[in-house]
Amino acid sequence: MYIKKSVLVICSIVLATAIALSTAMFINPFGPLQFDDLLKFKSGVSAIKKYYYEDIDSDNIIDGALLGVSYSVEDPYTIYMDKETADSFMENIESDDYTGIGIYISSDSQDNRVTVISPLSGSPAERAGIVSGDKILEIDGEVVMGDNIDEVSNKIRGKEGTKVKIKILKKATNEQIELELVREIIKRDTVTSKMLDDKLGYIQISQFGLNTGTEFIDHFNALADQGLGSLIIDLRNNPGGYVEVAVSIADCFLDKGEIVYTLDKHGNKRDYTATKGSTSVKMAILTNSGTASASEIFVGAMKDYGLAKSVGEQTFGKGVTQIPYQFYDGSIMKITDSRYYTPNGVCIDHEGITPDVIVEMDAEQSANLSSLDLDQDTQLKTAIDLLLGE
Repeated sequence: MYIKKSVLVICSIVLATAIALSTAMFINPFGPLQFDDLLKFKSGVSAIKKYYYEDIDSDNIIDGALLGVSYSVEDPYTIYMDKETADSFMENIESDDYTGIGIYISSDSQDNRVTVISPLSGSPAERAGIVSGDKILEIDGEVVMGDNIDEVSNKIRGKEGTKVKIKILKKATNEQIELELVREIIKRDTVTSKMLDDKLGYIQISQFGLNTGTEFIDHFNALADQGLGSLIIDLRNNPGGYVEVAVSIADCFLDKGEIVYTLDKHGNKRDYTATKGSTSVKMAILTNSGTASASEIFVGAMKDYGLAKSVGEQTFGKGVTQIPYQFYDGSIMKITDSRYYTPNGVCIDHEGITPDVIVEMDAEQSANLSSLDLDQDTQLKTAIDLLLGE
């Protein structure tokens, strides 16, 4: 039996075509059968390269395309970062200190403005009177928007001693003001504590960093050695941080049960549950509009289990989690992957948590939170009265 060469040629062509087609279907980012979308994207890139009046950097095209993909989901927390931005981002969240003005920001989904979550206690931002809810309109004369919040963060950071000009829209007065701030090294000692009287302790957590869980235990034990009977935990202007760290601190006061759980779009559930062993103490938690994300996880768990009363103002309302997807070249896509829910099944995204005892502060009090004495800090005073009255 013989096979004609012509048949072999035809079979080879058919096989090669099938392989090419299968490969194209497999690598098509728009879907295996969405060839129109792939051709549209390719023709757009080709047109830019052909007609744009200057030469085009192909790396910039890829970065721009991925940035566009992240913008398309219209989520302020999903963002693409090129390698330089990604390196700065990772350094910021992993290092103990950084240089800047001491401010946490987010994007307002309604107007796409850069919104202040909170200033850090004692930072240049706080000393300048910037408060939660203020909006950043310009940095060094350049208009900024919330589309790329991490790029905005990089503009704010810089070398110690350098100046940055910021135009702010004040939440309280709707007035635009211009500030010139000097960047400083921002120390991130995330936990501070003191005894307010013989039995009443106070712990402030400024954010949930990598070492915050250990710091908290050390401070709590030190207060216990001094006769701690009741505890105030101050989470005002705490923008959050690592979910696992907030969970570990909540676990200190829980013997069993869910602390928080997350759900992705497929209904996949991830439970964060308490481990055996807990400490019992009368507790109040201070919150305001700068209390966000992981802070709200802690507040939600303590409230749902009846372990603490919250005092202050409505929390920020960030009830979603993100994962970093890293590319081969060091760039990152930070992607919102799930919503989180308190033990009672409440998702506080865009809603926040309403305190058990609402105590509003005026703009001046909020702007000078770290320097208020007890008579001026009406939220702290109310929490003290609440615990001493029980």
